[in-house]
Amino acid sequence: MRDYIRALHERIDVDSHPYFEALRDGSFSRDDFVETQVQFFFAVTFFCRPMTVLAGRLPVAEWRLRLLENVGDEHGNGDLSRAHENTFLTLLDRLGVPREEVEARALWPEVRAFNTCLAGVCQQDDLYTALGTLGIIEDLFSGISARHSKWIVERGFLQADQMIHYDLHAELDEDHAEDFYGILDRPYAENPRHAYQVQQGLELGAYIFLRLYRDLYEARGRRVRREVRGAHTSAGGWG
Repeated sequence: MRDYIRALHERIDVDSHPYFEALRDGSFSRDDFVETQVQFFFAVTFFCRPMTVLAGRLPVAEWRLRLLENVGDEHGNGDLSRAHENTFLTLLDRLGVPREEVEARALWPEVRAFNTCLAGVCQQDDLYTALGTLGIIEDLFSGISARHSKWIVERGFLQADQMIHYDLHAELDEDHAEDFYGILDRPYAENPRHAYQVQQGLELGAYIFLRLYRDLYEARGRRVRREVRGAHTSAGGWG
């Protein structure tokens, strides 16, 4: 499985992705980048919810605990000031978008598509496919967070001592990815059917995550405010 993951990383080549290439070379305007980050916030706040659903579907207590510990990290392990939702809000505020402005943004369909797909795979798909999907997203986000921490400062969007959220995830999500991979190693090695399910999840997770960034980049000039406040969905999404 680890060989498959390494080959997947090489094949998708995050550094050549237009979103990260533009951030690295300076062609991504600050205003457009920040607008995409406001939208990415809505994916950040949603991410732990499908994971919680998946934890309830897992048949092994140790597996459930691994996911619930991950969910605990997402919520600051009880210290809500360190919850990922709030650290990302602090990041946005430092980038010039206070909470009330975040609440005034309409949710882009690109983010809704990502969140809905993630919910579907965690609620209804094969367990190993769902675990693989979440695992590769955590894996990719670790590297993406390191890139963001470096390039946001290099572009002058923030000073180094203002960086928050991404500096934590550069290491934390590497550990989170390993939690998923550790569950999948044995099923992958012992059963070809399970190996196929895991591969399906790895491919899906990489696809929808990088597709989200591509879609955000392509829609980067969009500015949509909403008149009606409250949850973005009847399920109680953020804002």
